[in-house]
Amino acid sequence: MKRITAWLGILLMGMTVLTSCLGDDDSTTSTTYSDAAIVQFTLGSMNRYTSAKSTKTGNDTIIKTTVSGSTYRMTIDQLSGAIYNAVELPVGTDVAHVVCTVNAKNYGTVTVKSTISDTLRMYSSTDSIDFTQPRTFRVFSANGMFFRDYTVSLRVSSTSDATHQWQLTATNAEWAQLDGKRLVAGADSVTLQPADSIIGTTQHEWIAMGTDGHLMASADHGLTWQQEQLDDAEELLPQPGTAVMVSWPYASANDTDYLLMVGQPRQPEAEGMRVWRKISNHSGGGQWVYMPLNDNNYYPLPLLTQFTMAYHNGVVLALGSDMVMRQSRDQGISWRTATDYALPETLTGTAARMATDGQGRLWLLTDTGQLWRCDK
Repeated sequence: MKRITAWLGILLMGMTVLTSCLGDDDSTTSTTYSDAAIVQFTLGSMNRYTSAKSTKTGNDTIIKTTVSGSTYRMTIDQLSGAIYNAVELPVGTDVAHVVCTVNAKNYGTVTVKSTISDTLRMYSSTDSIDFTQPRTFRVFSANGMFFRDYTVSLRVSSTSDATHQWQLTATNAEWAQLDGKRLVAGADSVTLQPADSIIGTTQHEWIAMGTDGHLMASADHGLTWQQEQLDDAEELLPQPGTAVMVSWPYASANDTDYLLMVGQPRQPEAEGMRVWRKISNHSGGGQWVYMPLNDNNYYPLPLLTQFTMAYHNGVVLALGSDMVMRQSRDQGISWRTATDYALPETLTGTAARMATDGQGRLWLLTDTGQLWRCDK
């Protein structure tokens, strides 16, 4: 710890007056703390900008999505005073405008140092900070006598190549039976669970489809259910038991989620998968919109069995019975082969399930019991 110089005199005088006032009553005691430490650092939602080819014009287009910063755990090294994210943020993440939540021990005062001088400004949980270079955070003890500096660095991936980052974490023959099962993500792990009528969840609702083929939603964790609104015929919904859904925060509006649902068609003569999407506000409302096959779309999603889907690093990933990883960067319209997510050569199996955990890590379980993880 380092002792503060005279520039904090006014602050100390104020604290002295406050302590004196509190001590006027002999029955009142005051306690001040000399510890200066940051004990929690959490990133907020960040914008991410990626490029893709337009399926209509063939021109490059910029796609804006969001990255949930809270899923990227920040490591606080109290010995060296370094704070950083062990898992890299996805390529294209805008770290020039980052809102973060910082908690200090015993309600200490947190400040941020300028990038061009030694000037300090008070940290605010509502102000964005430029992390394109490491930033110095200075935390003062509650009694104003000591301070400590931390260097905060945000690590962003410089490439979308994730092939080399697949890691085989375990192999268990008991996990090999995937029929009637789904991979469910937790905070930092996944579990294989029996599939039920619930096809996906968001921050505020559950989506389900029963054997009757109706699409239902619950805003109270399954206590009550209401039938969802559709912009097209119910017969165009996926076949019950085949629908898979992913969701993510919608970049264009607060408290809003983007939902994407894919499954096999109910009509045996159909050539491709049924794709629906919905923009859902947390206060309610929104309807499902059918996305029909378009002759101008050169990258449709073919008809697949053993279908699984996950949202990772701003793209939707899909894998089916052909064991070809596909990705959609335009919210389910076009699906290209995901060469940057190519499956490792040592992967075995003819079917898989995918999920993304609370830290933003992608998991893949095959029908040979191999459990793979991609941290990118």
